[in-house]
Amino acid sequence: MITMQIDYFQFLNSLPETPESECSYYPERRSKVKGFILRENIPLEGLDVLFRFGFRRSGNFFYRTNCSSCSHCLSYRIPLENFEKTSSHKRLEKINSDLGLKTSLPQIDSNKENLYLRYQRSRHKGIHGESDFEILETMKYQMYVGSENSLELLLSKDENLLGWILLDIGKETVSAVYSVYDPEESKRSLGNFLILSSILWAKENGFKEFQLGLFLPGHPKMDYKKNWKPSEILNRDTGVWKKSESFLPDYILENGPNGDKRINT
Repeated sequence: MITMQIDYFQFLNSLPETPESECSYYPERRSKVKGFILRENIPLEGLDVLFRFGFRRSGNFFYRTNCSSCSHCLSYRIPLENFEKTSSHKRLEKINSDLGLKTSLPQIDSNKENLYLRYQRSRHKGIHGESDFEILETMKYQMYVGSENSLELLLSKDENLLGWILLDIGKETVSAVYSVYDPEESKRSLGNFLILSSILWAKENGFKEFQLGLFLPGHPKMDYKKNWKPSEILNRDTGVWKKSESFLPDYILENGPNGDKRINT
């Protein structure tokens, strides 16, 4: 197996940093990221390296948070070899046993556009001032620009699209980019079902890790990720992934429960 040897700290220090802006998760905080735009296709081994360094992709922009006063965006992954379905996962499968599930290359169509609009307007109050065109332009860039190494997992019932998740595919790693689902089907817990289906697909296809994205302990929209086990969290000071149950106590002791360095120092 060919592996790419890239020095963690040397690579991070070589990257430019964005100016500060309003944080998407905590509007009262300031956010900035390190990252780069990649307009050419990247080897699958290179994607593995980026994901293991805590990078996310939005369009053709690869980034990781690098905030001055907050450390609360934690990179979170599932080691697939040890993942087993729990009783709650089996109940979730039973609830959604009438749904069809398939994979597809990334592509935009009117069904996805309509579902995306309904999903965004139901979840984000601030988006109501934006036009449909603006919202869909965000979807097209975030999910479909730079998606040459991606797949979609789609959920449907009687040929009607109920949700989908976009996955970046490395050689050994799968990274969840973004998921969209029908806001009127809340009893199905489609967001969790998409994650479960993606993890099972990745494991069945021989991948080693499933990157679940950013975990913000205690955040009302991001705390749910702690329920996906077993899990590992990236120690950004060392570049080493640690089991979440051993990482989190030390992290909270050092940074406080909300990760805001201005409050905890």
